[in-house]
Amino acid sequence: MVERTSTGRSPWTLVEANDKNFARVKVLQTVCERLERVLEGK
Repeated sequence: MVERTSTGRSPWTLVEANDKNFARVKVLQTVCERLERVLEGK
């Protein structure tokens, strides 16, 4: 399902969720990285 629905414009990010705190940090890092790329025009 992920392969069929993930696109360049709206990609999926799989988050390891065995540790709730790790998962939350991973999500925040991913969002920040994507926002930085958008703001840089990439």
